[in-house]
Amino acid sequence: MGESKLPEKSRGGKKVKALVLFDVDGTLTQDFYEHAQAFSDAFRQVYRVDADIDCINHHGMTDQKIITGVLKKNGVPLEEINAKMSQCMKVMVRSFKKIVSRSHARVLPGVRKLLKKLKQKNVMMGLVTGNLEPIARDKLRKLRLNQYFEIGGFGSDDASRANLIRMARKRAANLSGYEITDSQIYLVGDTPQDISAAKEAAVKVLAVATGNYAREELQKFNPDYVFTDLVGTDKILKVILRTTFRPDKFSP
Repeated sequence: MGESKLPEKSRGGKKVKALVLFDVDGTLTQDFYEHAQAFSDAFRQVYRVDADIDCINHHGMTDQKIITGVLKKNGVPLEEINAKMSQCMKVMVRSFKKIVSRSHARVLPGVRKLLKKLKQKNVMMGLVTGNLEPIARDKLRKLRLNQYFEIGGFGSDDASRANLIRMARKRAANLSGYEITDSQIYLVGDTPQDISAAKEAAVKVLAVATGNYAREELQKFNPDYVFTDLVGTDKILKVILRTTFRPDKFSP
Protein backbone atom coordinates (compact mmCIF):
# COMPACT_ATOMS: atom_id res chain seq x y z
CA MET A 1 0.00 0.00 0.00
CA GLY A 2 1.36 3.42 -0.89
CA GLU A 3 1.68 6.62 1.09
CA SER A 4 -0.77 8.79 -0.87
CA LYS A 5 -1.48 12.20 0.55
CA LEU A 6 -4.92 12.57 2.10
CA PRO A 7 -6.92 15.78 2.26
CA GLU A 8 -7.28 15.78 6.04
CA LYS A 9 -5.22 18.00 8.28
CA SER A 10 -1.50 17.43 8.63
CA ARG A 11 -0.03 16.66 12.05
CA GLY A 12 2.05 19.72 12.71
CA GLY A 13 3.57 19.61 9.25
CA LYS A 14 5.67 16.56 10.14
CA LYS A 15 5.29 13.19 8.48
CA VAL A 16 4.59 10.43 10.99
CA LYS A 17 7.55 8.03 11.27
CA ALA A 18 5.47 5.19 12.65
CA LEU A 19 2.18 4.41 14.36
CA VAL A 20 2.35 2.47 17.62
CA LEU A 21 -0.92 1.16 19.03
CA PHE A 22 -0.98 0.16 22.69
CA ASP A 23 -3.28 -2.09 24.64
CA VAL A 24 -4.13 -0.65 28.07
CA ASP A 25 -4.62 -3.29 30.80
CA GLY A 26 -1.52 -5.39 31.39
CA THR A 27 0.48 -3.40 28.84
CA LEU A 28 0.42 0.22 30.03
CA THR A 29 -1.39 -0.13 33.35
CA GLN A 30 -2.17 -2.63 36.08
CA ASP A 31 -4.65 -3.09 38.92
CA PHE A 32 -7.71 -1.14 37.77
CA TYR A 33 -10.02 -3.34 39.84
CA GLU A 34 -12.74 -0.71 39.52
CA HIS A 35 -13.32 -1.85 35.95
CA ALA A 36 -14.48 -5.26 37.16
CA GLN A 37 -16.76 -3.56 39.66
CA ALA A 38 -18.31 -1.50 36.85
CA PHE A 39 -19.17 -4.71 34.98
CA SER A 40 -20.85 -6.19 38.05
CA ASP A 41 -22.82 -3.00 38.68
CA ALA A 42 -24.08 -3.01 35.09
CA PHE A 43 -25.01 -6.71 35.15
CA ARG A 44 -27.05 -6.13 38.29
CA GLN A 45 -28.75 -2.91 37.18
CA VAL A 46 -29.48 -3.76 33.54
CA TYR A 47 -29.93 -7.55 33.50
CA ARG A 48 -30.76 -8.24 37.16
CA VAL A 49 -27.88 -10.72 37.28
CA ASP A 50 -25.44 -10.96 40.18
CA ALA A 51 -22.18 -11.94 38.46
CA ASP A 52 -18.57 -10.94 38.07
CA ILE A 53 -16.21 -11.26 35.12
CA ASP A 54 -13.98 -13.87 36.76
CA CYS A 55 -16.54 -16.56 35.92
CA ILE A 56 -14.95 -16.64 32.42
CA ASN A 57 -11.39 -16.31 31.08
CA HIS A 58 -11.76 -12.67 30.04
CA HIS A 59 -8.11 -11.72 29.50
CA GLY A 60 -7.63 -10.17 26.07
CA MET A 61 -11.35 -9.95 25.35
CA THR A 62 -13.15 -6.75 24.40
CA ASP A 63 -15.67 -5.40 26.92
CA GLN A 64 -18.59 -6.29 24.65
CA LYS A 65 -17.39 -9.90 24.39
CA ILE A 66 -16.91 -10.04 28.15
CA ILE A 67 -20.47 -8.82 28.71
CA THR A 68 -21.81 -11.46 26.31
CA GLY A 69 -19.66 -14.26 27.74
CA VAL A 70 -20.54 -13.61 31.38
CA LEU A 71 -24.25 -13.20 30.75
CA LYS A 72 -24.53 -16.28 28.54
CA LYS A 73 -22.81 -18.28 31.27
CA ASN A 74 -25.44 -16.96 33.68
CA GLY A 75 -28.34 -17.99 31.49
CA VAL A 76 -29.29 -14.69 29.85
CA PRO A 77 -30.59 -15.20 26.26
CA LEU A 78 -28.39 -13.71 23.53
CA GLU A 79 -31.32 -11.70 22.18
CA GLU A 80 -31.74 -9.96 25.54
CA ILE A 81 -27.98 -9.41 25.89
CA ASN A 82 -27.81 -7.67 22.53
CA ALA A 83 -30.98 -5.65 23.06
CA LYS A 84 -29.63 -4.15 26.28
CA MET A 85 -25.92 -3.94 25.30
CA SER A 86 -25.94 -0.17 24.74
CA GLN A 87 -27.63 0.44 28.09
CA CYS A 88 -25.20 -1.92 29.81
CA MET A 89 -22.19 -0.04 28.44
CA LYS A 90 -23.65 3.30 29.55
CA VAL A 91 -24.16 2.00 33.08
CA MET A 92 -20.60 0.63 33.12
CA VAL A 93 -19.16 4.01 32.15
CA ARG A 94 -21.27 5.83 34.74
CA SER A 95 -20.25 3.38 37.46
CA PHE A 96 -16.55 3.54 36.59
CA LYS A 97 -16.51 7.33 36.60
CA LYS A 98 -17.90 7.32 40.14
CA ILE A 99 -15.17 5.08 41.56
CA VAL A 100 -12.03 5.58 39.45
CA SER A 101 -10.78 8.46 41.63
CA ARG A 102 -10.08 6.05 44.49
CA SER A 103 -8.15 3.60 42.33
CA HIS A 104 -4.65 2.46 43.35
CA ALA A 105 -3.76 1.32 39.83
CA ARG A 106 -0.23 1.89 38.57
CA VAL A 107 1.74 2.50 35.40
CA LEU A 108 3.88 -0.48 34.42
CA PRO A 109 7.70 -0.16 34.44
CA GLY A 110 9.30 1.62 31.48
CA VAL A 111 6.02 2.95 30.09
CA ARG A 112 6.45 6.65 30.86
CA LYS A 113 9.98 6.79 29.47
CA LEU A 114 9.03 4.91 26.31
CA LEU A 115 6.03 7.12 25.59
CA LYS A 116 8.10 10.26 26.11
CA LYS A 117 10.82 9.01 23.74
CA LEU A 118 8.33 7.96 21.07
CA LYS A 119 6.75 11.40 21.17
CA GLN A 120 10.16 13.05 20.81
CA LYS A 121 10.82 10.89 17.73
CA ASN A 122 7.53 12.01 16.10
CA VAL A 123 5.97 8.58 16.40
CA MET A 124 2.18 8.74 16.55
CA MET A 125 0.69 6.76 19.41
CA GLY A 126 -2.79 5.35 19.69
CA LEU A 127 -4.77 2.83 21.67
CA VAL A 128 -6.25 -0.51 20.69
CA THR A 129 -8.08 -1.73 23.73
CA GLY A 130 -11.11 -3.79 24.55
CA ASN A 131 -12.06 -1.11 27.09
CA LEU A 132 -14.97 1.16 26.33
CA GLU A 133 -13.44 4.48 25.26
CA PRO A 134 -14.63 6.58 28.25
CA ILE A 135 -13.25 3.94 30.63
CA ALA A 136 -9.91 3.72 28.80
CA ARG A 137 -9.57 7.51 28.80
CA ASP A 138 -10.48 7.78 32.48
CA LYS A 139 -7.82 5.20 33.35
CA LEU A 140 -5.16 7.07 31.42
CA ARG A 141 -6.19 10.45 32.80
CA LYS A 142 -5.98 9.03 36.31
CA LEU A 143 -2.36 7.97 35.64
CA ARG A 144 -1.46 11.08 33.57
CA LEU A 145 -0.91 9.15 30.33
CA ASN A 146 -3.89 10.23 28.24
CA GLN A 147 -2.08 13.11 26.50
CA TYR A 148 0.11 10.71 24.52
CA PHE A 149 -2.74 9.02 22.66
CA GLU A 150 -4.39 11.02 19.92
CA ILE A 151 -6.46 8.25 18.37
CA GLY A 152 -7.55 4.69 18.99
CA GLY A 153 -9.89 1.77 18.50
CA PHE A 154 -11.99 0.90 21.54
CA GLY A 155 -14.28 -1.82 22.85
CA SER A 156 -17.19 0.59 22.44
CA ASP A 157 -16.48 0.73 18.68
CA ASP A 158 -16.55 -2.98 17.88
CA ALA A 159 -16.34 -6.40 19.51
CA SER A 160 -13.48 -7.52 17.20
CA ARG A 161 -9.98 -6.50 18.22
CA ALA A 162 -8.73 -6.76 14.62
CA ASN A 163 -11.40 -4.29 13.56
CA LEU A 164 -10.24 -1.93 16.31
CA ILE A 165 -6.76 -1.94 14.75
CA ARG A 166 -8.27 -1.06 11.37
CA MET A 167 -10.29 1.76 12.93
CA ALA A 168 -7.25 3.16 14.72
CA ARG A 169 -5.24 3.06 11.50
CA LYS A 170 -7.93 4.97 9.61
CA ARG A 171 -8.20 7.58 12.36
CA ALA A 172 -4.42 7.99 12.38
CA ALA A 173 -4.42 8.56 8.62
CA ASN A 174 -7.19 11.14 8.95
CA LEU A 175 -5.27 12.97 11.67
CA SER A 176 -1.82 12.87 10.07
CA GLY A 177 -2.90 13.46 6.49
CA TYR A 178 -0.97 10.39 5.32
CA GLU A 179 -1.89 6.81 4.58
CA ILE A 180 0.25 4.76 6.98
CA THR A 181 1.71 1.56 5.53
CA ASP A 182 1.51 -1.85 7.22
CA SER A 183 5.26 -1.86 7.84
CA GLN A 184 4.98 1.38 9.85
CA ILE A 185 2.34 0.08 12.27
CA TYR A 186 3.10 -1.79 15.50
CA LEU A 187 0.64 -3.17 18.03
CA VAL A 188 1.95 -3.54 21.59
CA GLY A 189 -0.03 -5.97 23.74
CA ASP A 190 0.23 -8.61 26.44
CA THR A 191 -2.14 -11.38 25.33
CA PRO A 192 -2.42 -14.00 22.58
CA GLN A 193 -5.55 -12.13 21.42
CA ASP A 194 -3.42 -9.04 20.72
CA ILE A 195 -1.04 -11.14 18.62
CA SER A 196 -3.86 -12.80 16.68
CA ALA A 197 -5.58 -9.46 16.01
CA ALA A 198 -2.37 -7.88 14.74
CA LYS A 199 -1.79 -10.78 12.37
CA GLU A 200 -5.37 -10.58 11.11
CA ALA A 201 -5.03 -6.83 10.53
CA ALA A 202 -1.62 -7.33 8.85
CA VAL A 203 0.41 -5.14 11.22
CA LYS A 204 3.51 -5.96 13.26
CA VAL A 205 3.09 -7.03 16.85
CA LEU A 206 5.30 -6.45 19.84
CA ALA A 207 4.22 -8.77 22.67
CA VAL A 208 5.09 -7.96 26.28
CA ALA A 209 4.97 -10.40 29.20
CA THR A 210 3.63 -7.83 31.67
CA GLY A 211 0.11 -9.21 31.97
CA ASN A 212 -1.21 -12.71 32.64
CA TYR A 213 0.93 -14.55 30.08
CA ALA A 214 4.59 -15.45 30.46
CA ARG A 215 7.06 -14.72 27.70
CA GLU A 216 7.25 -18.40 26.76
CA GLU A 217 3.47 -18.60 26.39
CA LEU A 218 3.38 -15.54 24.13
CA GLN A 219 6.20 -16.89 21.95
CA LYS A 220 3.99 -19.87 21.01
CA PHE A 221 1.78 -17.48 19.04
CA ASN A 222 4.70 -16.23 16.92
CA PRO A 223 4.64 -12.47 17.47
CA ASP A 224 7.17 -10.41 15.51
CA TYR A 225 8.95 -9.48 18.76
CA VAL A 226 8.63 -10.50 22.40
CA PHE A 227 9.77 -8.38 25.34
CA THR A 228 9.78 -9.24 29.00
CA ASP A 229 8.60 -5.69 29.73
CA LEU A 230 8.83 -2.16 28.31
CA VAL A 231 11.90 -1.14 30.27
CA GLY A 232 14.36 -1.58 27.37
CA THR A 233 13.53 1.74 25.74
CA ASP A 234 16.45 1.82 23.29
CA LYS A 235 15.83 -1.71 22.01
CA ILE A 236 12.14 -0.99 21.47
CA LEU A 237 12.93 2.25 19.65
CA LYS A 238 15.33 0.39 17.36
CA VAL A 239 12.57 -2.03 16.41
CA ILE A 240 10.01 0.68 15.76
CA LEU A 241 12.29 3.14 13.98
CA ARG A 242 14.01 0.39 11.97
CA THR A 243 17.52 1.69 12.45
CA THR A 244 20.66 -0.42 11.96
CA PHE A 245 19.12 -3.25 13.90
CA ARG A 246 19.09 -6.95 13.11
CA PRO A 247 16.13 -8.91 14.56
CA ASP A 248 18.16 -12.13 14.55
CA LYS A 249 20.49 -10.51 17.09
CA PHE A 250 17.59 -9.36 19.24
CA SER A 251 17.68 -10.42 22.88
CA PRO A 252 15.71 -8.16 25.24
